[in-house]
Amino acid sequence: MKVDLSNDFKEKYRNLMGERADELFAAIQENSQEAFRLNPLKANYKNVSYGLDNPIPYSNIGYYGDINGNSIDHLSGYVYSQEPSAMYVTELLDATGNDKILDLCAAPGSKTTYIASKMASQGLLVSNEINAKRAKVLSSNIERMGITNTVVTNNSPKDFEKKFEQFFDKILVDAPCSGEGMFRKDPESVKYWSLDYVEQCANRQKHILDSTYKLLNNGGTLVYSTCTFSPEENEQNIAWFLEKYPDMHLEEIKKYPGMEDGRPEWGNNNSELTKTLRMFPDRFNGEGHFMCKLVKDGELEEPKERQISDGLKKDDFQYVQKFAQANLANLSQNNWLKISDFLYQAASLDSRFKGLHILRNGLKLGEFKKNRFEPDIAWILALKPEELKTDFELDQAQFEIYLHGESVILTDRPNFDNKWIGLSYQGKLFSWGRYSNQQIKNVYPKGLRR
Repeated sequence: MKVDLSNDFKEKYRNLMGERADELFAAIQENSQEAFRLNPLKANYKNVSYGLDNPIPYSNIGYYGDINGNSIDHLSGYVYSQEPSAMYVTELLDATGNDKILDLCAAPGSKTTYIASKMASQGLLVSNEINAKRAKVLSSNIERMGITNTVVTNNSPKDFEKKFEQFFDKILVDAPCSGEGMFRKDPESVKYWSLDYVEQCANRQKHILDSTYKLLNNGGTLVYSTCTFSPEENEQNIAWFLEKYPDMHLEEIKKYPGMEDGRPEWGNNNSELTKTLRMFPDRFNGEGHFMCKLVKDGELEEPKERQISDGLKKDDFQYVQKFAQANLANLSQNNWLKISDFLYQAASLDSRFKGLHILRNGLKLGEFKKNRFEPDIAWILALKPEELKTDFELDQAQFEIYLHGESVILTDRPNFDNKWIGLSYQGKLFSWGRYSNQQIKNVYPKGLRR
């Protein structure tokens, strides 16, 4: 599909880039570069049906290539499709399981799921998205990848300011932007572009950066990124931020072949802006991106946690324990939290989260129903086979039947002592099944059926 670039866009970048602008315009007409990541939170995570012979040099879990969204590798959370330039943003954050991290503009979840994979189910990750519809997509992607340490919120950055002042050790702002770097991946986005829209985005980003500064702990790290070429949203915003907050400074970041220094002349001629990073698709094997790493002066401080009640009653424990004794090899009782009739293994019990719109707090274990507890699909996607009493491997025909929403009829009577079993295909857990009378009754969520 031809990308129809406007005259204003072409004139702007010819003025900025000279003759090289034509190379950029030509690259925008080429096919976008596909890539994917593996998920180290899964058992035998390299056991996928996609080729791993073309790795991305700056990611130990990233590979060039396309994936099928209907494959078991994707459905079970073993792979995640992500544009290769965007992968480097998470590498700059250098997330660990000791961190409290905020991904402030997180949907659809590409960067937040990458961050979580580096945290190895430790620490705290808060993934926020202001758009309600996109926040639901974010939450579902976190569920599919088996992530347990993340609170998903649907709030504006301003909502965080009073509750989480100087709370986060690391913050990622993948700012909503004019999207110029994604024109060839999403040609429809060209229709929304204008010089005025660029200015609107730049102003919105300033407000986001103001909030981010207040949320960042002393000694903390802020990674700022956009998927646009626009200097107004990149060098100029970072120059403005450094002038407004003199206790923030840019850190040098490694640049791989094809990556380029930011342009001080596109900002305020501050030579520090060469520490920012640009990717243009005419020189780099990926889409257009800008990113930088900033650090706040001072030493990290540990904010005191104010815990809330878990909301559980004695009967609740008994129902879950009865389920666990019948179906699980063991049961962790860390940070259980009851919200309405649902049980979570909470990522945080901190009272600061009260008043925020929370879509998911950690791992959704299941639902209390009349005199029983039923597990949620999120739980099975976070478990490994050895944590279950029964992991049943479906063949291809059975897998397709189950995905379609039908029960699986077994020709032989299996030796199942338990009612709830884990279902796998090609060695990958993807759903619960409820066993009764030589049938595996279908409990796969209707929204996921094919």
